[in-house]
Amino acid sequence: MTKPSKTPLTQHKINTAQTEQIDSSKNNVPSKKNKNVELLFNLLTLLLGCFIILLFLSLAKAITTYFQITFPASILGMLLLFLALSLGLVKLSWIEFTGNLVLKYLALLFIPIGVGLVNYFELIATHWLVIVFSLFFTTLLTLFMVGHCYQWLVKEDK
Repeated sequence: MTKPSKTPLTQHKINTAQTEQIDSSKNNVPSKKNKNVELLFNLLTLLLGCFIILLFLSLAKAITTYFQITFPASILGMLLLFLALSLGLVKLSWIEFTGNLVLKYLALLFIPIGVGLVNYFELIATHWLVIVFSLFFTTLLTLFMVGHCYQWLVKEDK
């Protein structure tokens, strides 16, 4: 009586493993349809984030116009958005993609300010001492106040 050969079974296992590797590599390659779906999803997420941020800015502008206050509407809009995020009215995932995109290109938004400073070079050159003095001392005052507020908050926790 001869023993049956184990070779065909072993060969079958190797072929099966190779086939599974090929199939799994096909699944890892994104198809054109998946890329289009992902692109559409990112676009809709971006539009939703822009809509929410602009909604809060518009709400803040309406408030400042109605109550005739001189508080900047952009700051009030950020405060309202922060309040809505804190209360759970707006989810962070709704505006996170848009916020990250804006932060990524934030440096570009400062170019107009730099160009505007060049237009007022004479005024800045005339009053440079006052500008440097106010920048220096307001920075020191801010650091001083933050330090005291932090110490006060730490004392209350103990």
